[in-house]
Amino acid sequence: MRKFILGAAVASCMLPTIASAAEEGTWYLNPAIGYQVFDGSRDLSSTEVALFGAEYVLSKDWGIELRGLYSVAASDRNIRALDQKILGSSVDMLRYFSNDSKFTPYLAGGMGVIEADYESGRYDSQTQLNVGGGVRYTIDEKWSVRGDTRMVYGTDHETRDGNASIGLSYAFGGSTVAKPAPKPMMSDSDADGVEDGVDQCPGTPAGVAVDAKGCALDKDGDGVPNYRDKCPNTPAGRQVDKFGCKFVIKHSESIKLEINFPNNSDAIPVAYAVELKKVAAFMTKFTGVKAVVEGHADSNGAAAYNKQLSQRRADSVRNALIRDYNIAENRLSAVGYGEERPIADNRTADGRRANRRVVAVMQAEVTE
Repeated sequence: MRKFILGAAVASCMLPTIASAAEEGTWYLNPAIGYQVFDGSRDLSSTEVALFGAEYVLSKDWGIELRGLYSVAASDRNIRALDQKILGSSVDMLRYFSNDSKFTPYLAGGMGVIEADYESGRYDSQTQLNVGGGVRYTIDEKWSVRGDTRMVYGTDHETRDGNASIGLSYAFGGSTVAKPAPKPMMSDSDADGVEDGVDQCPGTPAGVAVDAKGCALDKDGDGVPNYRDKCPNTPAGRQVDKFGCKFVIKHSESIKLEINFPNNSDAIPVAYAVELKKVAAFMTKFTGVKAVVEGHADSNGAAAYNKQLSQRRADSVRNALIRDYNIAENRLSAVGYGEERPIADNRTADGRRANRRVVAVMQAEVTE
């Protein structure tokens, strides 16, 4: 019994000491009834339990409680000498999870002592640790209902008990600081926090940060507000576009390759070496350019043969650019159209000469 009294005394001293270190808060008186189960080694039947706690709210997140319990437990084997009265006390820390609803869940954990008074006249006591949690339902400012469950570990005999309880709690004390009345404010049509009479930018979009004049902030001073500025660190004095980025001038550059072939030949005439060199230089300068080399034929001969011939002509030009000028293979493809796409009359020699051709058009977008 002495151990129980000592534990209760220490807990009583700790409670106001800890509470006084925090802001003044609310007290709860927590009477409750519940059900207690015992470790198998204790040879006790589950039984009802009465509890009482004094809880102090340190803050919206933390509280501390001095809790006591009393129960009468009978022996599992109906041995009257093992029947006992159980009296316990503990100091518990509570972690609240406050929200805007009437339900406030919490976790709890603490340390205490428990004293068993046997029918035989023998006494037994041990230190206990407890952990658990519960939820409080607020009825009004004074009254609430609290449900609680704990697992209790006896350190002296390595026992594991448990209890669950529900009770009606009464609150008192604490203080509610009245919030100052909001300052009257004139109309603010764009809701940016700057009154219309002062707002020099009355159409500011919702949620945009503004200065004292009601205008959107412009960090780099380029005349484009932060919320629209895609280049927020533009150097001072640079001319920018509507997105806060420097003006970019774009134009296209293109080159056309056209080589005419002798009749029934896929050999590139020497006269077109300069033409090939110009195209290669263009592709070397604009490395992103790709091209399709198109081969064509006149109508002399069978269509199937002309198709093959036009493909060989296109392959000849493609291979020359790759082999002689180091143009990457994946930038060039070749296709033969045979006599399907004439540009001149195949009934004349000049027309047939014009149709025996390889062409490719290349275009690059240039940014200044």
